[in-house]
Amino acid sequence: MTLNRLSGLFVAMFGLVVYFWVIPGHTEVDESGWLKPATLPNICMIIIIMAGIVHFVFPKGKAEFDLIFSRRVGLFFVLGILGLILMHLIGFILAAPVIVLVIMILVGERRPLWLVSGIILLPATLWFCIDF
Repeated sequence: MTLNRLSGLFVAMFGLVVYFWVIPGHTEVDESGWLKPATLPNICMIIIIMAGIVHFVFPKGKAEFDLIFSRRVGLFFVLGILGLILMHLIGFILAAPVIVLVIMILVGERRPLWLVSGIILLPATLWFCIDF
């Protein structure tokens, strides 16, 4: 089995674990909103599972381990963990704009209009979809 197929299998299996155990176990049940709390995570996991299966069945290119790229992935993973901790400590409304700003700057976005839009519109839209 090639590294490409193995990565597709890993992604699909990860998606299945999150879909069947993590989301149901860590998402509250709320009937008051128009969008249920598990809807967006479930949609994302279905897309990830399908992408992993497609990648397993139809691998493309050559998979190689790149240390510089892996360090960058690790940095974003650590930022995600720090973001969760920050949201736990000060709440989503205050933490989300900071997290979005840091990530946008790290991926190279420098246009002020896009930065302001990202730190205001994206968290506000997420908050609106989940909270109302």
